[in-house]
Amino acid sequence: MIRIKVYKLSQVIGAAVLAVLLIVAIVVGIRVFAGAQDSPTLGQESAGVSASAGAPAADKPQALRTWLPDGEEAVPVTAEGETGDAPDDVDRIRVEISKIEGEFEAEPKEKPRVLLYHTHSYEAFAQDPDNPYEETTQWRSADADFNIMAVGAKLKEELETRGIEVVHDRTEHEPPKLGTAYIRSLATLEKYQEAGEAFDMVLDIHRDAASARNTNPSCVTANGKDYARLMMLIGTGEGDDGEGFSIKPNWQENYKLAEALTEGLNERIPGICRDIMVKTGRYNQHMSERAVLIEVGHNENTLQEALNATEPLADVIADLLLDPASAFAS
Repeated sequence: MIRIKVYKLSQVIGAAVLAVLLIVAIVVGIRVFAGAQDSPTLGQESAGVSASAGAPAADKPQALRTWLPDGEEAVPVTAEGETGDAPDDVDRIRVEISKIEGEFEAEPKEKPRVLLYHTHSYEAFAQDPDNPYEETTQWRSADADFNIMAVGAKLKEELETRGIEVVHDRTEHEPPKLGTAYIRSLATLEKYQEAGEAFDMVLDIHRDAASARNTNPSCVTANGKDYARLMMLIGTGEGDDGEGFSIKPNWQENYKLAEALTEGLNERIPGICRDIMVKTGRYNQHMSERAVLIEVGHNENTLQEALNATEPLADVIADLLLDPASAFAS
């Protein structure tokens, strides 16, 4: 006898619903996996887009005046930093390193050239009740007389009085979005590269954000003045996962310059320069082997303290470029 099992309608409908849910789960899982494969890693900063290929190595300017060739595109990251005041990859992993072999070397030139620019062009300092500035957001201003541009202008003036030729690029890289400022400052650097401009140092001038990592005091007093403390920041381009950008900086060479600047500053005014910070971002430092990001004070310093700090900084830069052999002679 053949037995036929009869299913209730409710059982059939339940089985159909389970089958549909299983198919949906499989499709969603495939899409999530594919998206993870295509997504950028957090070790890549938001400035990761490389716009164009550079000249072949044989066409590079010689000695210090060099732009590094640029080629492959690096995948940009969409995530911003943990705070509104420190976007891009500023809060990436800090790298502990041992001392780099060798020292910064430069050939003295009759008229060295330095490029100053500002990726975070609206960074400003503590409000002065007697001379307040208009804020775009807290500790930021579009007024170049009060923001980090004023520090760049003062550094330019100080360097020129010491015989250094300076290009101070005043492009506002923050608008329209702070988190993508490095993309626009990279385009600025590429513009100079494509025009055949050559520089002995490429310095991105910032001000830091006050935090627990900024050890006290926030300034030092010498020669009757209060000087905001400085810090050199170097990026390896390795990213949090050890891969990061396809085009990475020669960060060891950039580190030698940062080390020379730090030591020179602290010889002149002990304690004015904090320890070098090495991070896994890139900070556009793949564009030159003489590229450093310099933090001049932080948001709790006054603008005047930051302006004062440009004087010893200009002294050290001039020593390194005009007379490197005796820059640190005892």
